[in-house]
Amino acid sequence: MTDDAIALMHLAHQLHRSLDRRLQGDFVHPKPPEAQIAALWQIRQSPGMTVRELADELQMQPNNASALVTAMVKSGLLTREPDPQDRRVVRLHVTEQARGRIDEVQGLSSGYLDAALGDLGDDERAAVHAAIPVLARIARHVRDGRPHREA
Repeated sequence: MTDDAIALMHLAHQLHRSLDRRLQGDFVHPKPPEAQIAALWQIRQSPGMTVRELADELQMQPNNASALVTAMVKSGLLTREPDPQDRRVVRLHVTEQARGRIDEVQGLSSGYLDAALGDLGDDERAAVHAAIPVLARIARHVRDGRPHREA
């Protein structure tokens, strides 16, 4: 394992935990479980997706995704709507209540990060901006399960 891989792993965890803790203190509603937040963001990004598509995107077993969706429908965060072309297919949509909460969480999180970025110099902000596509490629690589090579 390289020093860069270890540093990236710890940094990703630290940033995630720091955002989560800040949100717990500032979000006025009870914070939904992490899986629900991920599902809401994914469904909002791709309205009308199926439970199977959600499971694939979140890398969950379909039965676990189905249970997650059922709980979210019961709590008023999602709706299930039959597909107009194929009534056997059910499409998922975020409710207005959930959309408002997603916006609030996203606003808080981006505010924390914008403040941190604002404390950086121009060159540092440019380096962060340039790193985003590379980090996205790394995330896709890890998500897709490509084999690793020993260093």
